[in-house]
Amino acid sequence: MKKKKPVTAQDYIEVGQFYLLNQKYAEAIKQFKKALELKPDAQVYYQLGLAYEASNETTSAQDMYRKALTLDSKLVEAAEHLKKIST
Repeated sequence: MKKKKPVTAQDYIEVGQFYLLNQKYAEAIKQFKKALELKPDAQVYYQLGLAYEASNETTSAQDMYRKALTLDSKLVEAAEHLKKIST
């Protein structure tokens, strides 16, 4: 019997990015949330923010950008998106 490879946060991130690029935002959100359960990461919070922003879920997007900046205050893209949707 073949051993199943463990699923990593990176696996979920890659699938989430695929869905994000293909405008399947609900699926992207699910994948990024699974990645965050395994490994909280500023870049993943940023990606999740992008998916929420694209879904017109502004409040959730703002929350994700803030979480990204809490973990990495130098994540310029998150700061720019937060500023853009907060005005």
